[in-house]
Amino acid sequence: MLLDSRDYWADILQDGRPKQIKCKCGGKLFAITLAYQFRDTGDVRSVEVFSACHACAHSQSRDLFEIKYSPTEELVSHPLDPIEQPWMQPKRREITAYWKPNDAERFARHLVTALGAQVFQHLPKSEITPCKIEDVEFHPELKPTLHFTNLLDLTRSSARNLQQAAPFLQLYGLFHIPIAWPGDDALLHYVKYSLEVVREGKIVKQPEGFLAFAHSAVEWLSQEYPPTRGRYSADNPEEYKRVFGGPKSIRP
Repeated sequence: MLLDSRDYWADILQDGRPKQIKCKCGGKLFAITLAYQFRDTGDVRSVEVFSACHACAHSQSRDLFEIKYSPTEELVSHPLDPIEQPWMQPKRREITAYWKPNDAERFARHLVTALGAQVFQHLPKSEITPCKIEDVEFHPELKPTLHFTNLLDLTRSSARNLQQAAPFLQLYGLFHIPIAWPGDDALLHYVKYSLEVVREGKIVKQPEGFLAFAHSAVEWLSQEYPPTRGRYSADNPEEYKRVFGGPKSIRP
């Protein structure tokens, strides 16, 4: 793996295996060059990745990565990171929900007040920060991605990957689904968590305490919003009827 991509590789594989890149000449072998920029502290600020085709020598910039953590010594001393099983994928759960803003707020408050979760929010172009549930904007729609965990002693704000710092249940990915005319949209939310994560190239089961927390959250959803589109759905019945014309419950 290149640089710190081991931390994110499993997430990339959720969308399937990446396609092999080819040069315009048809070549598939490339020489890779890394161009580092450093901060005054000596930490890496950014890394630009260049490739040169082995067949025709055509060179181009592939990507520029901004590094927002410390320390970064391994990015320079070990830019290549061997991994024995690159295609392994940890188990995850994803629940989709057609909700009104009040439903998202109700679920989030349940996680905090009844299950003792701490909440973090992530707004576009900003850092992930701890917050109070009272400070989260749910209306007219949920703006940040919310991260919940009940294992407070494991959180580290400087971690490169949030799931490497502590196991989190996420409420995110608000999508507008058109129904009839412009402005008449249904709001599709996602609830997601990992039963396993990849650490140091190995699949590791999440802590039992977190899995119990996530199970309680899912049980609450199934009771308050019985599945209508399959096992992993939790729709507001009124919203389901608006989108699909009438519910047909399918319990797990």
